[in-house]
Amino acid sequence: MRIVQILHSQGYGGAENHALVLSRALHQSGHEVSLACPEGSWLERNASQVGLTVLPLRMRGLYDLVSHWRLRRWVRAERPDIVHGHLIRGAYYAGWAAQAWASAAPVCTAHATTAYKHMGRCRRIIAVSQAVKNHMLARGHADALIDVVHNGMPDVPPAERQARRAELLIPPSHLALVLVGRFVRDKGQDLVLRALGGLPEHVHLYFIGDPQTSFGQEVKALAQTEGLAHRVHFLGYRQDVPRLLCAFDLYVSGSRREALGLSLVEASAAGLPIVATAVGGVPEVVVDQHTGLLVPPDRPDILTQSLAQLIDQPSNRQTLGRQGRQHYLRQFTVEAMLAGTLQTYERARTIPGTRQIP
Repeated sequence: MRIVQILHSQGYGGAENHALVLSRALHQSGHEVSLACPEGSWLERNASQVGLTVLPLRMRGLYDLVSHWRLRRWVRAERPDIVHGHLIRGAYYAGWAAQAWASAAPVCTAHATTAYKHMGRCRRIIAVSQAVKNHMLARGHADALIDVVHNGMPDVPPAERQARRAELLIPPSHLALVLVGRFVRDKGQDLVLRALGGLPEHVHLYFIGDPQTSFGQEVKALAQTEGLAHRVHFLGYRQDVPRLLCAFDLYVSGSRREALGLSLVEASAAGLPIVATAVGGVPEVVVDQHTGLLVPPDRPDILTQSLAQLIDQPSNRQTLGRQGRQHYLRQFTVEAMLAGTLQTYERARTIPGTRQIP
């Protein structure tokens, strides 16, 4: 099968990571995959490194006529079976570009609980969680045309915990919490930091992600204001997060909005117990009292209580982490995501959808 993937983004995050993992899995399973994305972007650099064909495309807004023309010309030349757009802009471009080749079926993925516009020209819509699908149904999209395919992340070989802790300079006496994600308000790093203030001194918090954003600087200032700077560690952006997760004792998430949470999937794969806010698709990854604990959003006091509960129960942490890994193996592997995506592609090719919302 020939597939064109489309995603406009200069940065990195869940959608970008997903598009890269999916494209690579499709390529490795024998499909011909090309990727349209902005020149010089994180996605272009990483796609080229794994051997994917890349079409640099600026896609400045929804109505970049030059980008539309270049993409349609690419589709006519490549003659793909599937044109797959990610996020709202990618979905819009995919819907138009597929018209350049009669056999091309347009498909799109909704990556957020706010997504619903500009997807009506796609034959099938993939929602990355049931929460995303529910939002789209409420906005008028047809149930029969939306497939839930959870994001999957690669598994990693077991690593030597003490070696990873030494690499990250985590003393044996410290109980290490970790949060992975971009420094934006939706990810709730500020809430997690406030929750840390009510925990014992030996509990330290590690942030993985580039803090050089305005919100990142706010979080750094908050650590100073709250007198927690000595217990908060900023590890910066890392491309080897799955390799490092075994060094930590607990994964914590304070997200205010989350479609699913790839970092939660990675934490589950690593066998980490999780304490997370029950927003969006998070409860589909974190099963309350079975793989972790769920708390209400914007309540650092309750987040403190739940973390304290697990800090005092090492055997319960191990049980939750073990059950979390089993949940990952059943539902969130790359293989499961690939199988679900290919099923959607086949439906799009054999059962044409109808136009819904312009």
